[in-house]
Amino acid sequence: MTPFASVALFRRNGEIVFKPPRKERPADLTQARKAAARYWTGNTASGDTLTKVILARESAGKLEISEREPRQRAWTSHVVEIAAAIREPHLAAAVDELGIDASAAPPPVPDVLVINGYTYRRDI
Repeated sequence: MTPFASVALFRRNGEIVFKPPRKERPADLTQARKAAARYWTGNTASGDTLTKVILARESAGKLEISEREPRQRAWTSHVVEIAAAIREPHLAAAVDELGIDASAAPPPVPDVLVINGYTYRRDI
């Protein structure tokens, strides 16, 4: 079972803030998305406006992120390097919740590599 971590962004007094992330236990991505959306929609304090729900999980040394704004029906997904993800405080908190050591992640693979004058390109 791959654990998920969810975090929500709220607008409070004109600023974007987030609450501490939460682990999601479902093994299925769809069920984890539903659980996160239900939890964060019902966990808004007075004066807070839910801006975005973010669900993250680690896969093959990268962070898979699914995002959804309350007024959208569809989730958007993308994959980022863990080192790049920890630059954002809310994603860094989700990485900590998942127990991922960001310093142990492998370096990103280059798209073009030159060895002894031969150029190798990765198909993207």
